[in-house]
Amino acid sequence: MSIPAAAQPSFAGKIVRRLIGARRFVERTGDFRQRESFGLIDRPNYAYGLLRAADTARFFGLKAVTVCEFGVATGRGLTNMAEIAASVSDVTGVRFRVVGFDTGAGLLPPSGPKDHPELWSAGDFAMQDPAELKRRLAGKAELVLGDIGDTIEPFVASLSADCPLGFVSVDVDVYSATVSALRGLRGSCDLYLPAVSFYFDDILFYFANEACGELAAIAEHNAAVPHRPIQPDRSLPGWRPDGYAPWYRAMYVAHILDHASRTTPRERRTLSLDEHLAFVGALR
Repeated sequence: MSIPAAAQPSFAGKIVRRLIGARRFVERTGDFRQRESFGLIDRPNYAYGLLRAADTARFFGLKAVTVCEFGVATGRGLTNMAEIAASVSDVTGVRFRVVGFDTGAGLLPPSGPKDHPELWSAGDFAMQDPAELKRRLAGKAELVLGDIGDTIEPFVASLSADCPLGFVSVDVDVYSATVSALRGLRGSCDLYLPAVSFYFDDILFYFANEACGELAAIAEHNAAVPHRPIQPDRSLPGWRPDGYAPWYRAMYVAHILDHASRTTPRERRTLSLDEHLAFVGALR
């Protein structure tokens, strides 16, 4: 007996069914890269950013990279970042320095409309026990406590060309703290990978706009530091199985246009067209 046309799965339905099957297969048997591409790693935005940082570091001949989280609060995100970093190191051989920044006492008082006072208040998201969190993170990640405006310059001074900044998560909610965090991009060009992956946590809600919050800080950074623009990550979703994950829209890239690798061609033999496609594909 034939199946009535109305009961037959649509083309889209077949694709979804095939994707679900592939997802289950990867969930059971896939390696780290396969699981990451399917969004199966806890905090897929962190997994993507860390893997991007490691792969970019390797591409430019580096063995270590620094990654950081601005806005630690409970510490779950920073702990997860350290755990993912260990897994990415196993896959790529690249070592990670993981650093977290927080006041330890929650948000500072809003300084004006740009800080979304309609949403946030002083003391929101206070860390319950900073000393205990430091103990839990010992040997896995550094925890820097204090106003980011006071701690960002010493952090930049601690970076090195051998372990440059490669991924940043910004989850500070407000404009003023984001401005301070983005000052971390104003050091010597060799303290950064040529392209630094960024995740902005607070840009996709109803009140978000380019006159306030993290989006305003990004726009002002781009105007003030045009040779270090922060732009949406245009490689997403690329060939990833899930083309619509919401976190894709929160991923950005800081382009260090004055980096030596972006001002002087690399010494290598010329490429054929096929080799060029493979070469560029490694950066997708």
